[in-house]
Amino acid sequence: MKKLKVLGLAAIAAGMVTLTSCLDSGGNKQTLQSYAIVDYSSTMRKLIYPLGYYPLYIPAVANDVNYNPGDCVIANYTVDFDSPDNANASTNGFYVASGAASSALPKYNFSFSESDSTALEGEVLLSGAESVLMMSANYQRIIAEPIFESILTDQKNDYRLMFDYDQEPATVNSTERVYTLYLRCQKLTDGKAPTLSNAKDAAIFDAGQFYSTLKSRESAAGKKVASYQVKYAKSFNSDSTKVMTWGVSNISQFSIAESE
Repeated sequence: MKKLKVLGLAAIAAGMVTLTSCLDSGGNKQTLQSYAIVDYSSTMRKLIYPLGYYPLYIPAVANDVNYNPGDCVIANYTVDFDSPDNANASTNGFYVASGAASSALPKYNFSFSESDSTALEGEVLLSGAESVLMMSANYQRIIAEPIFESILTDQKNDYRLMFDYDQEPATVNSTERVYTLYLRCQKLTDGKAPTLSNAKDAAIFDAGQFYSTLKSRESAAGKKVASYQVKYAKSFNSDSTKVMTWGVSNISQFSIAESE
């Protein structure tokens, strides 16, 4: 097998994707790992919608009652494009794959509210953050990856994502009409040794209303994509009562063009 590429949120402003091509044995297969949304197709077949990839029918997921529409998971799967099961993929609207998925990732609170510099109770500083807006047939989800310079193993956190509905988009690094969200992190329970360095977590947010809002505004402005960035608390003042420095993610974009 020849490893082609590894893409993460920092590389494509979107989830964890590992792409492997197995062509040396005569097959035409791809083995991947990525974030995905569980959802039903128009024919009521339970599929997963991986980030930046085709909708997939994975029997192990489709036949498991523990997976519900709207769940976000980390899926591992192999697609055999030469399989008879995939001969009519274009007509079916999905590929059949083998594989499995994690349990549903936890969802956190998304609110249309302003974020001020007052430190939250138990707020945890972040050293970085990236995010992507994912879509399936019926759902929109933001997947954020907060990054910690150091954190104890198994520390439990709560996350909030805030969007000021009344804000005007700004030009950021030559990208026009960029909206800003704020990601805040609060510690719920202490972790244990060892301490992890440059650790990432995955935080899922329901983004249906956010998607509809930006789609309406940016379509009215004649745009085909919407752009946003995420700010996060990077340092406190001397008594840790206010956020002194806000870090900022890469700009994320998603299409708002209607399918033809």
